[in-house]
Amino acid sequence: MSTTPNLGDVIRTYMKLRDQKAAIEVETKERVADLKAKMEKLEAYLKAQMDAQGLTSFKSDYGTAFLTTTDYANVADWDAVLSFVRENEAYDMLEKRVSKIAVRGYIEANKAVPPGITYGTKLEVNIRKPGAKSED
Repeated sequence: MSTTPNLGDVIRTYMKLRDQKAAIEVETKERVADLKAKMEKLEAYLKAQMDAQGLTSFKSDYGTAFLTTTDYANVADWDAVLSFVRENEAYDMLEKRVSKIAVRGYIEANKAVPPGITYGTKLEVNIRKPGAKSED
């Protein structure tokens, strides 16, 4: 004989598991941040030693520390960037993707998906903690 679980019990169990997961994620994030900070201090020390000795790498029985160059680009002023891109036809500086919010707005206004775009939605189950009950 099969029994159907009480939906309240299922939701309660789900909430407990979600809270446990969140606690583990917070603890893990804190532990990882601590390890990253320690590693960054060690990297800074190794970099200072390389600079002082005029080297670009150190080799040991435990591994090799070496310098690499990494490029990065962050936008400080979107208006200036977009003006530059338009004026210089430098569209290769931009990433190729669309805003789902803008696409959704277009669909709502035009009752059609813009050409070249695949748009979809999915239905998910979400569970929220109950609100604080006021005492009457």
